[in-house]
Amino acid sequence: MSAIPPSFHSLEHEAPFQQCLTCDREFEEIDDPYTVTKVFKGPECVFEYAMCLPCRRNLARSFSEESQQTMKKFFEDNDHLAWRSERLAGKEDHRDWIAQCATCATPLAELTDYSLACMGFGDQMIIDPFPMMVCARCEKDIQSRLSKTTRDQWDKFILDNFEGPPADSLKPDGIPILV
Repeated sequence: MSAIPPSFHSLEHEAPFQQCLTCDREFEEIDDPYTVTKVFKGPECVFEYAMCLPCRRNLARSFSEESQQTMKKFFEDNDHLAWRSERLAGKEDHRDWIAQCATCATPLAELTDYSLACMGFGDQMIIDPFPMMVCARCEKDIQSRLSKTTRDQWDKFILDNFEGPPADSLKPDGIPILV
C-alpha cells in the first residue's frame, strides 16, 4: 500500500475523497475499502466519485445476473490483466499501474478519453489490481456486452447521484461499469 496520490484526489474539493457517494460514511471511520473513479474526456475530468465497497457491491447486485456474469468473464478472461499483475508486482508507483489500459495495453500517452480507478483504505491506496486505467474503447466494449436492464440501472445511478454537466457529458457514451 502507498499514500493515495493527488491524481486520485477530488478535483471538486482539491483534497482526498472523504466519504462514500451513496452512504456518506467517512472513509477514515470505516473498516471497508473504497474505490475512486475518475472519467476523462480529453484533458478534462468530467466525472469523479468515491464509493465504499459495500455500496459498490449493492450497486453491482442491482445489475442483471447476465451482466454480472458477462463482466466477471470479461475480466477473468483478459490475459493482459494477469500479465500486468505479474509485470508490475512489487511496484508501488501508481504511474506504473496506469501507464497502459488495463485490458488492452494501449499506452495512456496515446489516449484522450479514459477512466482511472483506484482502491483505497483510509488514506492508503491498495496495489494490484488497482490502480488502473481503462481506455474509452475498452469501456465501450464492456458496455456493449451488458443488458439493457443493467445499462438502464447504471443510468439511473448516474442521474440519481449527479446533476447537470457531469451526467450530461457522459451521454450517450456512458462510463465504465464499476471497473
